Amino acid sequence: MIRISNHGSERVVDTLAIEAPLSMELIHKGRTYPLGITMRTPGNDLDLIVGFLHSEGIIEQYKDIENVSEAEGIISVVLSDNLQFDINSHRRQTLTSSACGVCGKASLTNLHQIHTKILSGSFKVKSDLLSENLKMLNSIQPLFQLTGGTHAAVAFDNNGNVIASREDVGRHNALDKLIGYMLRNGTLNTEDSILQVSGRSSFELVQKTIRAGFPIMASVGAASSLAVDLAREYNLTLVCFLKPESMV
Repeated sequence: MIRISNHGSERVVDTLAIEAPLSMELIHKGRTYPLGITMRTPGNDLDLIVGFLHSEGIIEQYKDIENVSEAEGIISVVLSDNLQFDINSHRRQTLTSSACGVCGKASLTNLHQIHTKILSGSFKVKSDLLSENLKMLNSIQPLFQLTGGTHAAVAFDNNGNVIASREDVGRHNALDKLIGYMLRNGTLNTEDSILQVSGRSSFELVQKTIRAGFPIMASVGAASSLAVDLAREYNLTLVCFLKPESMV
């Protein structure tokens, strides 16, 4: 690349975050159902598809999946025959970019059908803990440190210990990868956990957070109006503009 400044220009080698397509399909009772294509950073694709299927309300636990295989940019998931789902509620009509987690949904009603029960209001932490977690979040983003072009999603316990973290060019992909990893390594024990993300609080991230059961979500960016409405409806504590010395 060419770096330009007031002092002139210079040619340097830069490192870029990879953005590549992944086609997703489901196999259920011998029939194949295409889910669409998502743009993601390759790596942890199994976590991505497991988290995506949970966020979409297709699976509740990892054992709902019989088998997963990936070849030439296509990831295929064989679902348990006992699972019941409506493919038309989940199939995407367009390519899903790294910036969009709900693009291509056929109707707005499909966006609201995957929510679970109202979140408990009993889990409380001191605000200082979120600030300390932020310092940790900033230090465990190796892809971002190399490229400056990825998002992160990190789960913390109530003592500030990192449960798991994932990065991706898409903020919704990073969260799906995190949720998928946690599902594959046990149940989603999120009732006493905190989710912190590097970007803003969009509707899609809040929806996935509620579905996963995190009672607190903190982001370094702003929230959208629909994200706030959804958080209020499901009792999610939504923290935004998180900085070491302040938050809203």
